[in-house]
Amino acid sequence: MNRRTAHAVVLGSRFAGLATLTWLRRLYRPDELAITVVDQWQDMIFRPGLVHAMHLGPDQLMSTVSVPMRPFWAKNKIRAIHDMVVDIDPNLRKVYMTTHEPIPYDVLFVATGSSPRWDAIPGLAEHHQGFCEGYLARHTAAVNAREPQGRIVIAVGQIMAPGSWTPSIHVGCECPAFEAALLWDARLRKMKQRDQADIVFVTASQVVAESAGPRFQAVLGELFPKRNIRVITNAQYVRVADKALQLADGTSLPFDRILWLPPQSGSRWLEHSPIAEGTGWVPVNSFLCHPQWDDIYAVGDVVSKPWPKMGHAAMVQARVAVHHWAWRQKKIRRKPAPYQPKMLWVIEDSPTSAFFGMSDTFYGGKQQVIYHGRPPYWAKQVFQWAYVRSTGALPVMP
Repeated sequence: MNRRTAHAVVLGSRFAGLATLTWLRRLYRPDELAITVVDQWQDMIFRPGLVHAMHLGPDQLMSTVSVPMRPFWAKNKIRAIHDMVVDIDPNLRKVYMTTHEPIPYDVLFVATGSSPRWDAIPGLAEHHQGFCEGYLARHTAAVNAREPQGRIVIAVGQIMAPGSWTPSIHVGCECPAFEAALLWDARLRKMKQRDQADIVFVTASQVVAESAGPRFQAVLGELFPKRNIRVITNAQYVRVADKALQLADGTSLPFDRILWLPPQSGSRWLEHSPIAEGTGWVPVNSFLCHPQWDDIYAVGDVVSKPWPKMGHAAMVQARVAVHHWAWRQKKIRRKPAPYQPKMLWVIEDSPTSAFFGMSDTFYGGKQQVIYHGRPPYWAKQVFQWAYVRSTGALPVMP
């Protein structure tokens, strides 16, 4: 008698979801494991590349970051459902969507990401520009080309996280905002228009790069003044007016344009789901497994931990989660090592150079590595090129 084919359901198909799908198919043949992915997007956007809106035109930008997913799904025999999740019943093991019939699962991987909260600050709206989604970055690139002069404010919103996270964090990931400020400065200098523009970087974190370690904080702390970029930390946002950003301490920052990494909350798909405790953030252990339902894993930004909210971390977490489930199913012999959080950033500061930074000190470790020059820049460009053109998640080893 043939053994029943197990069914894995993956919610989301970006960094975390794609890496999860890739590892599942590497370990399991289609006759061993049926895989269904549910995503509201049919194309994946390589979001770290969206910061190039600061020096590329909109059409050129989008041609470098768009990843069509259908070929990947077909090649790996993955059923794809274009829909939005509205509920999960962990007792019945079913996922409910807006238009499709509920789908059952044997194992569920939640990779929905966090949710941008444009409604969290009075006056804030998507027309204020940003680069956390493709359509926002395209708009930003178009406006940059038309309006290079004047004061630009680049703002990082707070992370709406439970107070129980230890260590506590105030923002999700500031890295794209750092790059935006530095790349805009470099572009204006190349155009010989730097003296006609002001750049102000504002963040809700208490220090610049709060989770990146003291060495990297010191480097950025020296770099921004050298590049004539004003920095405001510990910002408590009160209102975004037509031409000014108002802070709780009474500061009013005038701007001609403002770019946002907006406030960030848990997945709005899951706010009412029992697996997310009413917050949209999914609790997990060090193997990314839910503490109450061991057939549910969460990877990436959606996890209820102060871990790095960035693509590298999501890809490493996906490897740990999939291998842990495969070990429990006796598919592999060796139990994977638990996930160990570390911050890894490659921050472009010009069109030809970047800072590489890696640190785990925020999470109790002792590792701090910093390097500046062309090699980090080219390594990042090669990774983006390979990722986009492979139409798949390149695994990153911890």
